[in-house]
Amino acid sequence: MIKFLGIYFACLASLVVTRQAVATTTASERLLQGLPPVVASEIGILLTTIGALDLELVKYETPITLRFTNYFTIVFWNCIAVYDDTFLAADTNLRPTVASNDASTFTSENRAICASQAAVTYSAFSMPGAVEGTIAANADIDIHLEAELDPDVAACDASDPKSTSFISCLQDVAAAGSYNPILIGQIVAFQAYLLSLEDGWNQLGTAKPNGLTCTYQCRNYTDPTGYAPINSPYDKSSFIGASSDRWQPLLEDNDKGFFYYQEHVTPHIGATAAFRYLPESDRASRTAPPPKYTPSRVKEMRSVLLRMAALDDVKKMQVEAFDNKVLIANAVFGAFVGKVLTDVYQDSVLGKEGLILSYERLVHFVAGYIAAEYDSVIIAWKEKVAYDLIRPTSTIKRWKGGTKDITTWAQFNGVQSFKSADFEAYKRVMPHSEYVSGTSCLFESVKEYVDGYLATIDLDPTNFPVTVGPYAPGSSNVEPGLTPAAELTLTYPTIAAMADEGSESRLDGGMHFGAAIPGGKLLCSGIADYTIDGIFALLGQ
Repeated sequence: MIKFLGIYFACLASLVVTRQAVATTTASERLLQGLPPVVASEIGILLTTIGALDLELVKYETPITLRFTNYFTIVFWNCIAVYDDTFLAADTNLRPTVASNDASTFTSENRAICASQAAVTYSAFSMPGAVEGTIAANADIDIHLEAELDPDVAACDASDPKSTSFISCLQDVAAAGSYNPILIGQIVAFQAYLLSLEDGWNQLGTAKPNGLTCTYQCRNYTDPTGYAPINSPYDKSSFIGASSDRWQPLLEDNDKGFFYYQEHVTPHIGATAAFRYLPESDRASRTAPPPKYTPSRVKEMRSVLLRMAALDDVKKMQVEAFDNKVLIANAVFGAFVGKVLTDVYQDSVLGKEGLILSYERLVHFVAGYIAAEYDSVIIAWKEKVAYDLIRPTSTIKRWKGGTKDITTWAQFNGVQSFKSADFEAYKRVMPHSEYVSGTSCLFESVKEYVDGYLATIDLDPTNFPVTVGPYAPGSSNVEPGLTPAAELTLTYPTIAAMADEGSESRLDGGMHFGAAIPGGKLLCSGIADYTIDGIFALLGQ
């Protein structure tokens, strides 16, 4: 899938550059026809940077990936706001504290180069594995970024990132450097990183349970709330229902002889992480209804086995595709580009003369999309920990102490009969509890965000085709060499169709019981309304 992401973005970047080249080489003809060029060339810079970041992002657990993408899109937008006299910063909803006062620097090129540099600088602090690749990818298009923080920026006293003295120091450095985008990108990222340390995720692992503080050898994203699973991972006894229906860590391995049991990823964020646009009051008031599972889970387990027995190549590749939120976000971004071009959108707010799609419009859409996902994952994690329910894999493996005869999907072998102790979901079951489905929650917000955003800019949301793929024969990560049997492309006529299939794929893959999907949708419905209000407020109008 990592290789696929690289190919996907290389193709999308090539498409943008090719369309722009066509527009440029036939400019006189297009003028005679009254047709504008297609897209801003700076979008090629953006896609190059995103493509390089994605190769590292997919290595992290979903909540951490979404946190990183949240900050990347914040700095992307802030690099636009810095080179403008009206737009607000995405992390403070105020005017940037460091901004250019030279209108001649307010160019899309400066904004795009600033964004790429900000991505490298933020990565250096938080996701260092992306630094080298992002620099190299930009060098290939003649954008030369810096791995190290500028000495003058580093010399500013950052002990209080909100202090007047720190901000004044950064503004002086920016002015002395004539607001060049490499320097501004570093400043934007440095400020965003410092503020991110106060967002409740415990990035540096300094907060510990019972109010204690870690000073050395701290583990990033440590849970400071003291969550612990009720069900021992070593309990293989028969599942007996309500007395043992709490989340149970699953056994994993690295295919090299190392076995380990899961720890619940970031159980604290539902209680401690700051929202982007969702009101703080929703942390208590926004809840999912209790799932009406049978105490024995027998009905639910049988449903899981039947759905997995019905897996075909399309369903298998959907399970794999929708497991990768980075890939799906890219597909939606591509669909947005296609929508704007197909409808020949007349952008009166973020448009540029002679263009159908501006760099600024694409960044604005992307920033809101990620913000909606970010708030959704926080609220979903709150409910996951509150209900703390067991996964199908655990209950099926313990069905009659693992001796139950079952018939369902078996890797590389279609549908087979075997003992329940040997059951596995189609795809890796993530290290967090079962209810609600984080995927259905996120996709509900994504669906409502895309529809709402398009309606806000007067585009028809009912025609928004999304394409994922193509997948070459045998390109499956789960059944390599076997699945799919022939080249396969996943296509959805609308964002709603994509979101629904994505949510249902969690049931097809055996990762959830049925109630987790509607529960997640209900929980996250309406989050996008706040996102749309917030993202358009950044325009300062």
